[in-house]
Amino acid sequence: MIDPKKPVANPALKAAAEKVRAENTPEALNLAINELVKSILITPAQIQLDGKAPKPDAQGRIQIPKDSKVNFKILNTPDGKHYFMAFTDWEELHKWNKEPGQQTMMLRFDDFAGLLASNPSAAGFVLNPYGANLRFESGMVASIKKKKDELIKARREQIAHRAHRIKPGDKVTIVEPSVYPDALLDPICEVLSQNKTVGAAYLQLMIINETDKSYLLVLDAPQDEKLFAAVAQAARGYLSTDPKKMDLNITISAAPLGQQGMRGSEPFYTKSQGRIRDEEDD
Repeated sequence: MIDPKKPVANPALKAAAEKVRAENTPEALNLAINELVKSILITPAQIQLDGKAPKPDAQGRIQIPKDSKVNFKILNTPDGKHYFMAFTDWEELHKWNKEPGQQTMMLRFDDFAGLLASNPSAAGFVLNPYGANLRFESGMVASIKKKKDELIKARREQIAHRAHRIKPGDKVTIVEPSVYPDALLDPICEVLSQNKTVGAAYLQLMIINETDKSYLLVLDAPQDEKLFAAVAQAARGYLSTDPKKMDLNITISAAPLGQQGMRGSEPFYTKSQGRIRDEEDD
């Protein structure tokens, strides 16, 4: 659907892209990527149906049949590379072309990833080419897409675990693990060290109805689904090979389950010390 009258503005992404242009640091680029994957972007395109341009409705929108032909405008560079164009807002688009009535499409990051995957001749896409001029090469886009999909999958799995593992009436027992597996905790600590909101982390064993065992990770931090997803992804390598085949449940210290999990337990990680080890660690 084309909606040229719909306001599109991505001030956070635009500012992040400008910061990359000014600083060119990994931190600035990561901030821009985080904004990019959740933004709706404008791209110039030409849509034809049976050799004729389709007519918009009263709101300026066009329904595009599946057999329509869509040609995207390409930016050619002096070194012979071809890039799709992505604009954060109409102001940035008008830096490229101010002609009235031009056709545009609203695409997300995943749409550009799909375009690049099916068009190997394209080198990538460029964000605000007449502004911040931030290029995303095809290989980088594929890598971001893969990581994004993995995080979404891990988040869904973790949410599903939290949603169905504990039900009203279940008997929940929490005990201290006899062994703290480094293969599980080390990658989790690496994730935690990159998040300044995590004060400490605790690991316990949770037994539901005396039979269903899983790890319980308690984070002394605010509720943060992105953090949960990143931790779950870091733990997958160990959990997939764990001979006991136990899952990982994540909660926060403010939750009743988290308070129970911290009671009488020592953290395996703190913000000030990082990973805490003792002689019983495996």
